[in-house]
Amino acid sequence: MESKPLTLTSRKHRQRSRLQPFLEGENRMKTNSKLVSLSILLFLFLSASSTFAADDGNTKPRLSSSAIFSGTADIVNQSSVSGNVKGVSCSYINSAQANLIFTVNGAAAQTIDMSGGVPDVNGDRHTGWVPMNIRFTSSIRVQIQYTGFSGQAGCTVSWALD
Repeated sequence: MESKPLTLTSRKHRQRSRLQPFLEGENRMKTNSKLVSLSILLFLFLSASSTFAADDGNTKPRLSSSAIFSGTADIVNQSSVSGNVKGVSCSYINSAQANLIFTVNGAAAQTIDMSGGVPDVNGDRHTGWVPMNIRFTSSIRVQIQYTGFSGQAGCTVSWALD
């Protein structure tokens, strides 16, 4: 029995990318335009939320303050107005602490714990300015709520009307 020599030949297979099933039947230009369109939509979606609280430059700035030894007091209480809260700053004497309660457009109240702060030479604590950009279109109420044991808590709110 005569044996034939065994020869191995290699066949070059075109490698398929992971996206090949997704891209079958589409040319590169069409695929690239879809990716660009999706990228633009994603960019617009992510940047849209930052424009909702933007100022047009014609706002009327305000500063309102309140200091308390106990209980709760209004710092800002306005209805039938639109604008935004720019920031807050609080100071505490002795072991005083406070929360700020924000009620925007009549919705549920949101509480921010403003305790802490950096002590000054006298031992009084100050939070410094905490920037915010809380947009309101019908009403705004900002309250200070005393949560300490002794001393005075005072907060100032920077806000503006459109």
